[in-house]
Amino acid sequence: MNVIIFTNGDYTSLEFYEAYIKRINQPYIICADGGANFAKKLNIMPDIILGDMDSISRETTAFYRNVKYKRYPVRKDETDTELAINHAIKMGASEVTILGALGSRLDHSLGNIFLLTCFLDVGIKGKIVNEKNIIFLIKENETFEFPIGTVVSLLPIGGDVEEINISGFEYPIVNGRMTMNKPYGISNVVIHQEQKIAFEKGLLLVIISED
Repeated sequence: MNVIIFTNGDYTSLEFYEAYIKRINQPYIICADGGANFAKKLNIMPDIILGDMDSISRETTAFYRNVKYKRYPVRKDETDTELAINHAIKMGASEVTILGALGSRLDHSLGNIFLLTCFLDVGIKGKIVNEKNIIFLIKENETFEFPIGTVVSLLPIGGDVEEINISGFEYPIVNGRMTMNKPYGISNVVIHQEQKIAFEKGLLLVIISED
């Protein structure tokens, strides 16, 4: 099951999200609190709205009066985005896309990126998408087929990445080591149809960027 989570972050292009969502076949829609405000702009009917409801507008609440709500206290140990992720996992999601997860609040943006680890723990494909970036984590060897010319950054997260080997990129890496104080995996470029990323230890943050 494909799940889309609307969070209460920045959405710049209405057209981008309209087109993106149309490419996903019958997704289950979760709105995390104020994320429902943007879903309303797209005239999307969510399957559930959850959170502490401190950022959803009265107008949006009235518009979605027939939608299922799950309310949580304001004082809690989880963000609304984490609650939405937990709900998606319980629903048996196979792939989850989080929209609106990035914005001017760096603490929320970083927190949402860290939450991608929740998907790795249960074998779900999870990613953050906005108009300029696709962000996901990998913890094991992967083969990709990104279009030639795609800008891909690889960053270690949560510790060093050991014995990393990558091919299919303008800047290959052979038996490398990535540390957080030397982020040399930024802005690599795809030059072959198939790309391979392999490493022995660690966790990699993958960012596909469009300038």
